[in-house]
Amino acid sequence: MKASVEDSKIEQYWDVKINKDNPAYPFIVIDNWYTPNEEKAVWKELDFYSTMPRENTLRAEKTLVARDNDGTPRSTSFRFYISNFYKDERLSPIFNCRYKQRSPEFHKIIGECLPYARSFLSSNTDSTLISYYEENDHYRPHHDTSLWTNLIWMVKEPRLFDEGDFILDDIDVKIKLKSNRAVFFPCCYLHSVTPVKFHTEPKEIGYGRYCITHFYGNLPEDY
Repeated sequence: MKASVEDSKIEQYWDVKINKDNPAYPFIVIDNWYTPNEEKAVWKELDFYSTMPRENTLRAEKTLVARDNDGTPRSTSFRFYISNFYKDERLSPIFNCRYKQRSPEFHKIIGECLPYARSFLSSNTDSTLISYYEENDHYRPHHDTSLWTNLIWMVKEPRLFDEGDFILDDIDVKIKLKSNRAVFFPCCYLHSVTPVKFHTEPKEIGYGRYCITHFYGNLPEDY
């Protein structure tokens, strides 16, 4: 399925797959999420985050993250929050590309995922998290606490690692990691990330697995 999206004279063709093999667990996979120009801008932003000294970079284990009953974090990765780097988030290419999720064309796509689509279409707020996975970094099965989750994966080529794939654990479906691929699903689904395994040692930071996450929720109008 191809979807043409036009916003401010920006046109992009998405390669869309709406998976409803299990009617109780629909999800969406869209390749070529960013246009070529957007993709270049996003990579510049991600490369900027990679220049941050490791001692000043948050680890998922030290943030608000899914945990076991004994407090053990289920995720190991580096994390970046756009609001920590920009006084005006509108200067962020990643932030600015969120117009896509609010476009009428995307609303038609997600509208195929009833009844869950209703919660996305009624959402009025979102937040963004950027994760970066290196050797052995992973995320064990967990669910999110918003309404919908949108993951966008970015990987440099040639790829220097194996795995880092995404799993919808409730239905035992593996979605292969692919750069510029977006995945959408209701946040109540259990999901996980397999450990990243480098087969070639990178000479610099940035050759691991990036995941841009947008969480969609709903707040009272007077919040």
